[in-house]
Amino acid sequence: MPEPHTCKTGVLYAYPPGQQKTPITTPPSGPSTEGSSLPVAPSSSDHGVEQAIAALTEAMADDPYWGICLELWRLLSRKRGYYGCVEHPLQNALGVAEDGISPWQYQVARIGEKCRRLRGSLTPMGIRETIMDIAGHAVVGVACLDHLFPWHKIPPQKKENKQ
Repeated sequence: MPEPHTCKTGVLYAYPPGQQKTPITTPPSGPSTEGSSLPVAPSSSDHGVEQAIAALTEAMADDPYWGICLELWRLLSRKRGYYGCVEHPLQNALGVAEDGISPWQYQVARIGEKCRRLRGSLTPMGIRETIMDIAGHAVVGVACLDHLFPWHKIPPQKKENKQ
């Protein structure tokens, strides 16, 4: 069985020959979290949340996206803690508006920066981490849009029947 690789975001995968992916949950490691009192995710101490995540992980064992989405959630939650977003989860992301920058456009600019990084010579792990950063900026950009323009409060349009 191959050894799982170390990943900053907390969810690792080992791929045993002939078997399904096996998620392995670990606390984040590496220079950015050593000696830190930050949790993996703000609600990681909530036993009910962890039980729900464990149940979903078991139920979604065949889904190739579940582990990555959970890893991304943990990454974003941890980064939110780094930036001191106590009052609101998007506090830091929306804060760029104070400098006259649209929050969602700032996230798009960060995605461009990460895409340019991919043109360089990176290790496979560096490529993966950069793609996860791109995904994170995309999620934050959508969250900023949803915060600024609450789509969920707009009733859906009826589709016209074309005959």
